[in-house]
Amino acid sequence: MKRPILWLSLLALLCLTSLAARAQNNGASLFQSHCALCHGADGRGSTPAGKAFKAPDFHDSTVIKMTDAELETIIRKGKDKMPAYEDKLSSSEIKSLVVYIRTLQSK
Repeated sequence: MKRPILWLSLLALLCLTSLAARAQNNGASLFQSHCALCHGADGRGSTPAGKAFKAPDFHDSTVIKMTDAELETIIRKGKDKMPAYEDKLSSSEIKSLVVYIRTLQSK
């Protein structure tokens, strides 16, 4: 009886790991196509457009302290000079972007 539980647990872990990796890869692709122009590939906002629009550095403590929900809202609704993406990206794509932004912060 213990073996099926062990196998199911391992299978569930593998699926969750695979989903997280897929979300990160999708997030990276979305970030490159929608965000990197201003925020830069590293999320520091040091591009010419980022400097002109005062794009925040994702490594700044203010951004790091934001909840995932707060980041999702900013992406969805826009903020200051950043456009809203609620009509361009699905909810799952926005969540993937937040996952990817968190990986940038850890670098």
